[in-house]
Amino acid sequence: MLRATGYRWSSLALWLNGDFFDVKGVDELSRLGLRGRACLCSVNLSAYQDSAIALDGEIYNLGDAHGGWRPSTLLGGGLEGVQEKSRMRGLDGSYAFVIMHDGCAVLARDPVGTRPLYVASDGRGNAFATERKALLAADFQGIRPLKPGHVAFADKHGLRELEFYNLPEELRTLRPFTGPSQEIASILLENLRCAVAKMVKGKKVGVLFSGGLDSSIIAKLSSDLGMGPRLVCAGLPTSKDVLRAKRVAEVLGLELHVRELDEGEIEKALPEIARITGRPSPLDVSIATPLYFASMEAKEAGLDRVLVGQGADEAFAGYKRYEKVLEKCGYELLGEELLKDVSQLYEKNLERDYNTYLACSVEPAYPYLDVAVLKCAFMIPVREKLKVDAVGYSRKHILRVVGKMLGLPEYVVSMPKSAIQYGSGVWKVVKRVLKNARLM
Repeated sequence: MLRATGYRWSSLALWLNGDFFDVKGVDELSRLGLRGRACLCSVNLSAYQDSAIALDGEIYNLGDAHGGWRPSTLLGGGLEGVQEKSRMRGLDGSYAFVIMHDGCAVLARDPVGTRPLYVASDGRGNAFATERKALLAADFQGIRPLKPGHVAFADKHGLRELEFYNLPEELRTLRPFTGPSQEIASILLENLRCAVAKMVKGKKVGVLFSGGLDSSIIAKLSSDLGMGPRLVCAGLPTSKDVLRAKRVAEVLGLELHVRELDEGEIEKALPEIARITGRPSPLDVSIATPLYFASMEAKEAGLDRVLVGQGADEAFAGYKRYEKVLEKCGYELLGEELLKDVSQLYEKNLERDYNTYLACSVEPAYPYLDVAVLKCAFMIPVREKLKVDAVGYSRKHILRVVGKMLGLPEYVVSMPKSAIQYGSGVWKVVKRVLKNARLM
């Protein structure tokens, strides 16, 4: 299991029956004589009495003195405390974690599913990992993702799951805002500002930047908060994303790190990118490629977290196909389509992108997928997201209003969406290379 994910780390910590061990590489594991003993590896590992927490991600209100959560709150209450839905719903963050306590393990995944987490159970016992390939390497069968908003309990009796937060159902039942666009946009802007503020706190932060609307809003908010974010971009030298990023970064007065790619560099990296994502299709690889090189650029710039615009198109009607949905089905069914797309992000896009970031030792953060932002988004009438007038369609209309309120240039506010594989210029290169390699 560890060898299958070794590209993600150079050292790790092990918690064995209450004791910590530092390990510099997989080959050193044999020195510890782990055969037949349960072990746990993680980037963030904390011990508490006879228990330990492994946390992938961040819980923003952990340790908040004002009614928030502390490690002792999670562990001190034992497994019964974790089963209380109200206590789990109180967690604000982007996370997958496991608590090891008294021969049992409790696993949890945030309501959006921003961090992948897989579980499996067979005659050898229970297993879990943030990557499917780790469990496959250990020949586990029946591997399945732990669903967002669920906890799982693993002990000698097996593996059982419990839902603690059905976010899609809550989003479906929210009462819509009323009032003018400016008023609604002000509420959305404040929620986005709060999301960015907690995600950049105490971190060396960058923004995955194309110069488009979504990333420009995040960059401007980070800058207004005094974080001095560094922008990162990757693509062919004459691609739309690279040229646009340079132009907008200069207007915003922010430092931009660009990884200008050539076809040979892309071709050489494709096998590794396909292995990291576990998805060799041309579309998946072409999306992951600019993310991979931008993440490498972020790491070389000394950044440990990048803010990304994932989720904005799904929550605010950014894709062109939504126009056809509206034409055929109307606003009500378009709203259902947006909810479905947000609900499926964890299995369609987030895992692929997350594995790409982590392979470069860079942690992603998703302001548009913050629970409070999503609640706000689904209280916004769909008509404010996909606007129709005499000129035509205005996708992500309410975000464009937010952009104007932030003082972004008009050409950024009115800019049409460009998918990353096309905007970066990578698509044609990936398509040709994979076709020549007979992988398509």
